[in-house]
Amino acid sequence: MHSGMTDVTFQLRYGSNLTYECSLAADRVVASHLPPPALTDLPARLSEALAAPLEFPALHQAIVPGDNVTIVLERDTPQAGALLAAVWKEIASRGVAPDHLTVLQPASYRSQPPTDPRDALPADVREHVTWKVHEPATEVECAYLASTAAGERIYLAREAVEADFVLTVGELAFDTLLGYRGTSSSLYPGLSTAEALRRSHGQGHDELSPDDQRPLRELTDEIHWLLGGQFSLQVIAADGQNVSAVVAGQADAVLRHGKKLLAETWRFEVPARPELVLVAVEADAGGHHWSQVAAALDAARHIVARDGRIVLLSELEEEATDGILMIRDARTPRDALQPLRQAAPADLIAATQLARTIDWANVYLLSRQDHDLVEDLFMIPLEDENEVDRILDGDEPCAVIGGGQHTLTHLQNR
Repeated sequence: MHSGMTDVTFQLRYGSNLTYECSLAADRVVASHLPPPALTDLPARLSEALAAPLEFPALHQAIVPGDNVTIVLERDTPQAGALLAAVWKEIASRGVAPDHLTVLQPASYRSQPPTDPRDALPADVREHVTWKVHEPATEVECAYLASTAAGERIYLAREAVEADFVLTVGELAFDTLLGYRGTSSSLYPGLSTAEALRRSHGQGHDELSPDDQRPLRELTDEIHWLLGGQFSLQVIAADGQNVSAVVAGQADAVLRHGKKLLAETWRFEVPARPELVLVAVEADAGGHHWSQVAAALDAARHIVARDGRIVLLSELEEEATDGILMIRDARTPRDALQPLRQAAPADLIAATQLARTIDWANVYLLSRQDHDLVEDLFMIPLEDENEVDRILDGDEPCAVIGGGQHTLTHLQNR
């Protein structure tokens, strides 16, 4: 972004590799938020973080030679291969053999399978390291861990329960269910049973801030403690699939510091509701799907004026998922909310975010979706960037958001 005397020019990255540029009169722009800069020296920063972690000894000092180590790697973690390679370098220096290392990823309702994160490991190591995606439907996959203070019996993946040392690796981010995703949240319900996944599946807490009490988040933290897990390596997203910050150390300290970093990098506050919000969605470590688009629309909804306009830039081409189709088949977006809650489809959160947004504001969608489908979803399809230009050619107050799927928006004094 750069500015002149009377206008402000924005360059918004969206889709896989596209950039939209626009100039807006400075007195129209209520506020703007762009992604934080990416680290240019990620391997060096990872080495530093693992050698001098927060409130914990250096990682290699916490490992005993011959330990069976399990890395719980959250899905959709930016630069997951680089993170795994950095951890391997540390634990290998302590005498851990490749066949004593398991990389375990949680189950998910999402249909997209994760990609093999071992590609960044040395070739002679890669083939000996076990990589596994947890399968919750098979009871033999889980072992009894302990009972919580509330008396709930917790079952987790055997690879976590029976390991000598467990560390969590993932992305710290705002989350509509948990408040904050990261550290312990990769353990539960994704490494537990199918019943645990079902119970934890919800529409999100639209009425709560990230720092409000969240029972599910408190449960994951308790499970992490019961497991004896202490060390965590987490990153903060930048643009695309990049990383803006690295935090490693004792899990509670990592979460505390991560919350401060998120507030500095991905929290967006506006002084008043604008009539127009321009929001861009770039492909990230999780891909470019309805979930990213819906999260970005949700961010715009929280600040745009009632019946205002949201213009979303994307290259979305994923087929409509079950919850999205339920919105299409409803009489109004609001009418879809209760059936979504009752049916709890795999894309419940994304569909709920979409329904709430198109009930609140007028949504203009630039994507690769069929225009008939977009219209059936109560949105206005845009053909190209020229149509975006025409919508922006007005004088109403506006806000601009880059990396919308990662952004937490709110009004000042709210």
